[in-house]
Amino acid sequence: MHMKQKNNILFVLSILLMSLSTYGADPAKAKTIGRIISQRADLSNFLKVLEKSEVGSALSEKTNVKYTVFAPSNKAFKALTEQSIKTLLDPRNDDRLEEVFNFHLLNSSQPPFELEKYVSLKMVSGQFQSINYKNKSIGGASFTGEVIPCSNGVIYIIDKVLTPTTDDTFQVLQKDGRFKFFTKAITASRQGKLFQNVHRDYTVFAPTDKAFQKLPKEFIDSLFLPENDERLEDIIKHHITGTPYSLSKGFGTTRLGVPGITPISAFGQQLNFAKSGNGFSLDGINISQANIPSANGLIHVIDSVNPPSELSVLEIIVKDKRLSRLVKLLEVSGLNLPLADSSNYTIFAPVDEAWDQEVYKDLIANPTGKNKETIFAILSRHVITGKHISKNPIGYQKLRTIHGSPIYLTVDNKATKIQGNKIIESDKEAFNGLINIIGSVIEDPMELPEKDRTKIDGIRFARQALIDASKLYNQSLYEESWKLYARRGYELADKYGKFFNSSSLIRTIAESGDPFQEFADNAWLSRNAFLRALQKLESGEDKIEDLLQINGEPEFGR
Repeated sequence: MHMKQKNNILFVLSILLMSLSTYGADPAKAKTIGRIISQRADLSNFLKVLEKSEVGSALSEKTNVKYTVFAPSNKAFKALTEQSIKTLLDPRNDDRLEEVFNFHLLNSSQPPFELEKYVSLKMVSGQFQSINYKNKSIGGASFTGEVIPCSNGVIYIIDKVLTPTTDDTFQVLQKDGRFKFFTKAITASRQGKLFQNVHRDYTVFAPTDKAFQKLPKEFIDSLFLPENDERLEDIIKHHITGTPYSLSKGFGTTRLGVPGITPISAFGQQLNFAKSGNGFSLDGINISQANIPSANGLIHVIDSVNPPSELSVLEIIVKDKRLSRLVKLLEVSGLNLPLADSSNYTIFAPVDEAWDQEVYKDLIANPTGKNKETIFAILSRHVITGKHISKNPIGYQKLRTIHGSPIYLTVDNKATKIQGNKIIESDKEAFNGLINIIGSVIEDPMELPEKDRTKIDGIRFARQALIDASKLYNQSLYEESWKLYARRGYELADKYGKFFNSSSLIRTIAESGDPFQEFADNAWLSRNAFLRALQKLESGEDKIEDLLQINGEPEFGR
């Protein structure tokens, strides 16, 4: 066993033993965070701050709440001026003291092996700060190496007092020096309040001055003309979203790149995040620096300006030389009209080569009469009402075409497919929808009617999923096993959920949606959820096993 793993296990055991020692005992004798700090001579100055804070009593008396405390040592306080300490402890400055103390506090107990995963933390004060536990740094402080498990959390000793930032995202951008054009544009667009609102958390994708310099000078100048106020406002709104997103795991943030997670800008269009090699991009634009904290969110630096799309779905299709045949067929069928208006659609667009199959040649050569009706029926299988994102989707989604027929968006072996057809290019954004480029025509989705699906079908499906995922797990392919459970779990719930209460299964899959390299644990949890679902499917029907045995299917061993 690696020394690091051994230390992690020992830490968990120490927390467990300390918790067990207080279970059923007098809470007044529990080794709480507050009591342990009070017994440490090297934390006496921090104790003074703790005792004056509102949450101080909870840290001392309560064992049913969990916290992580980053406690500055007395040496850390010595680095402050005597006047600073006096001001901090002055009763007139209680609000500031509370903010400072809460900036050293997380409302969750986080052991070292969890802290290692985070790049940012949202503190109890509501403000964000950066962390790199592997490099022993948090904000402007360093960890001394001492970690103290307590009955209601954990204490980390640090060498500096952390100073909560009062700078919102706009102020951080102003003081940085690389964003003069961007902050000027924010001010001119009258969107400053959006960036300065400390009552919400934001993510800003901030283009540098060099990014603006890539644009033609006449275009930049035109942005600041009064007649282009709305255009400038739209551009600025498309660089901010009202949710804190981190590029790696963050406490109190959502991680980009997680299945089913796609940021939507304040303008209302999506922001497509992708990882390629060791780098990250947003709508194909390089992210050069990530996770800069502010009082109300995080800032990611991008290398180009990212304006929202002004083209319709139809206009984007017409401009794409790969889709010339599709353009003609849309015109023949009349589907070109809705794709040009303001309603939202998602279209899966086959490239020209997809129509080379013999079955389509006569239709394309003579698109009239009955052929016209057939063309409309074929194309309608490719058009979905509303925006349905294909980049970083969950493993299985049932979509409805404009005719109401189900087609399935799935992820198999890291390839996103629609009705089994691989998506070549995902989520080209229009102002009224999304375009996905596919290499083949979607065939008629003939499938067993939903009303004809039986409980036995569901049992067979669940058993096969367990067999397939267990094989991967036993080969130590934990990520592949977890993804298979997730993909099959959504499908099991969709197709056979009427035979059992699928909420528990879906909840387990959703909660494991951001495993961040804990694939083995999440695969195991998903396995157990599958087993529970299978047990529910198998219960209440005396004849099920008999029917399965008649078909030569042995009892599933558990």
